[in-house]
Amino acid sequence: MHRDRSFYLIQNVDTALRMIFRLEREPLSLEELSEFLNMKRERLEKMLEILIDREWISYHEESGKYMLGVKCFELERSYFEHLDIRQMARPILKSVSSRLRENVYLTTRIGYEVLYIEKCEVEKDVGILSRFGRVLPMYASASGKVYLAHFDQREVEDYFKKVRWVRFTEKTKTPEQVKEELELIRKRGYSLNLGEYEEDVVSIACPVFDYAQKVNYTLTVVAPAYRVPQEVLTTNFRDVLVEASEELSRRLGKL
Repeated sequence: MHRDRSFYLIQNVDTALRMIFRLEREPLSLEELSEFLNMKRERLEKMLEILIDREWISYHEESGKYMLGVKCFELERSYFEHLDIRQMARPILKSVSSRLRENVYLTTRIGYEVLYIEKCEVEKDVGILSRFGRVLPMYASASGKVYLAHFDQREVEDYFKKVRWVRFTEKTKTPEQVKEELELIRKRGYSLNLGEYEEDVVSIACPVFDYAQKVNYTLTVVAPAYRVPQEVLTTNFRDVLVEASEELSRRLGKL
């Protein structure tokens, strides 16, 4: 079957994009890229020459590995300059809040702390102190433990070496207990906080992934423990929040 030039052009674009997204995770050698792409070295070298010339990929001579070039970082910066994550998240927060009738927040990470940057709060006879605009420690918040769960092992060890541990309540977990919990959080896709920062306040948080599979945001629901027991957090609340975080992740470009 004859294939016109446009077919091969599209195929090359797809290959280049696959290569760039793979190098986002870690630098790779020519052999490793060839195996990943299932491409002959001769053709791959020609493609790499073009991408290096255009500064989408760079080559590190000492290690003999290819990595992302400066254009990728310029594109990422431009993308986030034009993206208003808070505006994007508002209808999702509103939907979650209307379904669960509790406070819902969007968070981001500032260094080793969690910042609550958007909200949808409900009015109830007995409420809790708003977390909007507040900064919480990562080890004692549901959102913070989500971020920790997506650190690599070196980052986790560095975090616990540098952070000053404070026992906020009787339920605040030790660094060892938090470390043990991180693998479970990654596997199940959500994190719980059961009175670890404020007595009688519980929360559940889910990661929000961007186009590069990074977790720069979370969605979290915060409620009084008497009104939302753990079995409700891990069933109805979990299902609604996981669905919402996946939707926001898709809007951020997660494949």
